[in-house]
Amino acid sequence: MEKKQFENNNFVLYAPDSLKHVFRDLEEILYETLEVYKDLFDVDDFRKVAIHYFDDRDKFKNYIYELRGEKVSLPKYAQGTFDRGMIIAYIDPNIKEGDSIFNKRKHMASHELFHIMYKELVINKTHQERMTWFDEGCAQFFSGEKEYELNDGFSEWFSKVKSDTKKIPDLNGLYHGDEFKTDDYNGYDLSLLAVKNLYERLGPVGFKRVFVDSNRIYDYGLDVLKQAFLFYSVQTGSIKK
Repeated sequence: MEKKQFENNNFVLYAPDSLKHVFRDLEEILYETLEVYKDLFDVDDFRKVAIHYFDDRDKFKNYIYELRGEKVSLPKYAQGTFDRGMIIAYIDPNIKEGDSIFNKRKHMASHELFHIMYKELVINKTHQERMTWFDEGCAQFFSGEKEYELNDGFSEWFSKVKSDTKKIPDLNGLYHGDEFKTDDYNGYDLSLLAVKNLYERLGPVGFKRVFVDSNRIYDYGLDVLKQAFLFYSVQTGSIKK
């Protein structure tokens, strides 16, 4: 049963006890993540955010659909959302700390928090177009969920992304739904690869300038994947795609 697990000035978590091993360090993780995001978005503070974790997929979906007033919008792969300014997620209670997906689930709230802050502090305020690939790539890049893949495990991860990418999609044309993750490519992986490449090319200061300019994001989206595949193929010593 969902119940209040912790509350502080910035967050309140409602979750069942079955997920305690997943959210055990969440308060500390969110504190550190919020500091990163405040610097990224150039703000001194942010509003309090409610987090709702479910250990039952149907309860998660029903909660979302009740908020939305319909029953069709969630893609089949959906695990977390940021509806009504809240973080809402399903987490398998049987997940173990040694599982490859565990770190991602530990940082799920950090991932969704990026979406919320980007929407409220950038998209809504500047009236820029939300480029899904950029938003998703940044959420993965800055949340800490892909720490291993972006660092010690990068060569292995990049090799898998190359192998799994049968065709390179139009990044700017990617939206959540059945076409975001297909048998030919994984939009999440490609978005992360693109953002990593941009961040390394532009540096922290240059990257922050891109944040508020959807036209530049669109322009980068036209060829960043081709450049990224070429650059990292050379860097890792793998065969060019």
